Amino acid sequence: MQAKTPRRRRKAAKKAADRTGEVELGWLGGTIGFNLRVAQEASVRAYLRSVTDTETLKWRFGVLAIIDLNPGLTQAALAQALMRDTSSLTSVLDDLCNRELVTRVRPDHDRRSYALRITPQGIKAMEKARTKVQAHERELDRLFTREQRSQLISMLRQMSAGLSHGKDSSD
Repeated sequence: MQAKTPRRRRKAAKKAADRTGEVELGWLGGTIGFNLRVAQEASVRAYLRSVTDTETLKWRFGVLAIIDLNPGLTQAALAQALMRDTSSLTSVLDDLCNRELVTRVRPDHDRRSYALRITPQGIKAMEKARTKVQAHERELDRLFTREQRSQLISMLRQMSAGLSHGKDSSD
């Protein structure tokens, strides 16, 4: 039997997909990264359907919530909590400040950074968005038992911590 070339494999996969409605994933279907990304995309799509009336806060809720829980937090500490680069948060914080949802204040002890605080308007916006986020979480909860949910969160935290610090699970 002749070995299939990449072109022949693609043709065979397309024919199979056309016949069955499913796409062959091969070894990719058994990878954590691929499945994690697909699940994240599905979760985001469901989340965006549930927060249609909260405007751009759908992408800012987590930032607002963390600032609310940690008044005076610096941009660097916020970036670390979100596992993002500080420069990637600049436009997010600019937007929140322009909307008067967050303030930046220079602390007396460190003139190089800003202390972030949520405003009363920010609290109102966050509370409005929170009901939508909680509804989305309930939608996710119906997919898992409490134990499975707890295990999933634990594994995701383990992955985040291990990859952000260059560690593996044997550390």
